[in-house]
Amino acid sequence: MNAVVKPPAPLVIAHRGASACRLENTLPAFELAVEQRADMIELDLHQSLDFALVVHHDAHCPGLSGSGEIGDARHVELPLLSDPHTGAAARIPLLDDVLERFAGRIPLNLELKRPRQGRYQGFEARVLDAVQRRGALPQTLFSSFHDAELQALRALSADANLALLISERSAERWRVRASALGAVALNPEAALVDAELLRAAHGEGLRVCVFTVDAPDTMHRLLDYGVDGLFTNHPDRLRALLDTRRRTEP
Repeated sequence: MNAVVKPPAPLVIAHRGASACRLENTLPAFELAVEQRADMIELDLHQSLDFALVVHHDAHCPGLSGSGEIGDARHVELPLLSDPHTGAAARIPLLDDVLERFAGRIPLNLELKRPRQGRYQGFEARVLDAVQRRGALPQTLFSSFHDAELQALRALSADANLALLISERSAERWRVRASALGAVALNPEAALVDAELLRAAHGEGLRVCVFTVDAPDTMHRLLDYGVDGLFTNHPDRLRALLDTRRRTEP
């Protein structure tokens, strides 16, 4: 398995893009994240009825008819959204759109989601194939709260870089689970992170990237612990903070 190399400095991971300034999970949000000097872009994936890989956080999408779930609609039925930051119309992108524009420019963290009931058929294989066709596997981190999706990816590829997401509701047995998956990273909720968790995860050989951190005092606290990266809606804010810390280090 290709381990994700520990970064020389903590990673600035744009959570759904620069989502404090543009509509989350859209190409403009991702483009702004690059401009704001993010090290990685995180985005969410669902699968449509016609097996398109849709970049959207929730299984439910406002503006869809029927159940309103992405998994019950064809991708051509996905509505245009309005960006509350700019007022512009924003298209819900597909993973291929993102890979076409950003693969090779910036690493990606692809979070695999679920419909409200069950799992998406053939989802993991389609995601992996899309990434491999672009030659982007070494620069891609696949993450999920769901072990089954990560297990399916591992069965398909020994080289896929996997990250186990954990929250206060899903942190049980994280060491055993991460080891069974061959994960390279643990992505915990900020409320879970203290010096003890950092020591334990690093002792397991896991990189630790924490979500979702926007307050400067929390950024400082977690950086002092020695985290390997922070997910943030404000990549410009985190980048500026890291630049300041670097200049003032003894």
